[in-house]
Amino acid sequence: KKAIEYLKRTDLLSFIDNKLELAGIVGEEAVRTTAYIIGTSYKMPKQLHAIVQGESGSGKTHLINTVADCLPTEDVKRYTRITERALQNMEEKELLNKCVIFQDLDGLGHEAQFALRELQSAGKFESSVASKDLYGNSKTITKVVHAKMSSLSATTKGELYYDNITRSVLFGVDESEAQTQRIVDYHNNKLAGIIDPKLEEQAKQELRNMVRMLKQYSVINPFAHLLQLPVESKMKRRLNNQFQEFICQVTLLHQYQRKVDNNGFLLVEKEDIRSAIELFFTPILLKVDDLDSSTRQFFEELKKYIGFNNYKSKLYTQVEIRKALNKSKSRTCDYLSRLREAGFIIIAGGSENKGYQYKIEMWDELDKLKKSIKDQLLKSSVS
Repeated sequence: KKAIEYLKRTDLLSFIDNKLELAGIVGEEAVRTTAYIIGTSYKMPKQLHAIVQGESGSGKTHLINTVADCLPTEDVKRYTRITERALQNMEEKELLNKCVIFQDLDGLGHEAQFALRELQSAGKFESSVASKDLYGNSKTITKVVHAKMSSLSATTKGELYYDNITRSVLFGVDESEAQTQRIVDYHNNKLAGIIDPKLEEQAKQELRNMVRMLKQYSVINPFAHLLQLPVESKMKRRLNNQFQEFICQVTLLHQYQRKVDNNGFLLVEKEDIRSAIELFFTPILLKVDDLDSSTRQFFEELKKYIGFNNYKSKLYTQVEIRKALNKSKSRTCDYLSRLREAGFIIIAGGSENKGYQYKIEMWDELDKLKKSIKDQLLKSSVS
């Protein structure tokens, strides 16, 4: 009864966001509610999948594990590592109505990734395997594993999983110093007894019960034909499907507040689209951006350090940037290499022995790009 009261709240998404913070997801306002909504999609006609990308120790695994803690425990399956044939050897209905957590996508081998992609796209995996009958005679049988699942995965190397990324919504965690301090403060307060673990568990339980009270509906979006993603979007066909399905999922969360037509379809309202644009904006931006999330955050820090007025003439070394941005040597090397490959910086001096000097070659206006994309989406759909 209490869960249904929550689902009837006019500020439902803000309420969920606050509960996720109480549950232990500090910061990450742009990701946590969206990941939760994607996680709940296993109960619905269309399932969504998400990959959270970030450097080692950035909190990506904590994020997806805490989101999983806020879903019904009986519906969650977690895997740290999966052997090559584990997915295709599962029981036929083992992955029906489940949210599956892959705590480290890097631990999946080639065959396991292939099986996962098939389960995500086709909803089943069929394999021909050798078997023996009661008399010991060999024969070939077809083994089928059905899947009606959502999934949340974490990886440090999002660019290596192109085929997986096309089937998943892509996020990047906040790797800023401010976010690091928020996490440190949270853990310190928890150890000091300032944060009550009972309130944390209560928030998780309330979010679980809300999901248990959701019913399955088919959804109609009367405004779907008006939505236009940015022309620059990569993998636009699948991204459009993911965005449209995410809008439907927002409506499904509001099912106790939305109208049902004569045929039993739940109807999307404009408010659902506005909310979906705000929540889904980061994945859209990442599909438009030439840089992955971690590299983009590094480049924005670099631009802030160099300054727009100096970028055409200012030369800097790897050591200077490493100290100024408080990054490790290996990460700085990696980021500078990615930025060079993408054409954002160039080597403008120095040598291999004494150290190269770099210069920003292309200064893109991320804030203007964000505003342009958001204005385009809002204008095309809810004006």
